Amino acid sequence: MEAIGIVVIVMAAVASLTKLIDVVTTTRNAKRQARFMGATRAISLEMNPIGRAIFRRFGVVGGCWVTFAIWTLICMVTALEVLLYDIFILNIGVIAFYCLLTYLNVWTGIHNTTGRMEPITRSIGRFYGWLGRKLGVH
Repeated sequence: MEAIGIVVIVMAAVASLTKLIDVVTTTRNAKRQARFMGATRAISLEMNPIGRAIFRRFGVVGGCWVTFAIWTLICMVTALEVLLYDIFILNIGVIAFYCLLTYLNVWTGIHNTTGRMEPITRSIGRFYGWLGRKLGVH
């Protein structure tokens, strides 16, 4: 295996593991909010409409772990597919994608903890609002 293949595998693992930051901070916030507002209101605070639907089905903690499992599966399958084709530019693209996912996971954890958003996560929040309106998910 070439060095770039190792980097793909490491970045897939990092992108998957940083999702744990999101899971831990989301579940901690949801438990705290559920005590004061009720579980239904805590679920409605989730910005991602698809995540909100998963939370309604499995609860916040269960939904976070379902999302983590899906996330990890996507990272793993993508890494294996890219390694199978062994195209250099595809490897670079996937590494850049994993870097973006890692960045977003870390900033989601920061937002969940402090309430601060940076421009990319703010634009994703606006996108989730638009998607929620289009899907009719409230």
